[in-house]
Amino acid sequence: MVKIMVNLSTEEDKIVEIYKLVHNLNSKQDAIKEMVKFFEADVVPTKLKNKEYFK
Repeated sequence: MVKIMVNLSTEEDKIVEIYKLVHNLNSKQDAIKEMVKFFEADVVPTKLKNKEYFK
């Protein structure tokens, strides 16, 4: 489990609130969990060399 603190601007907070209402979710946390599914992320270490990373 990972906990992430997100500071939202008022506009972003409104977007999350609307998403929550439209999709009949219980909390903004649930809305953000659903919204995250629309994004892709590549996790690449910056302080390791590629050879060490893929061992």
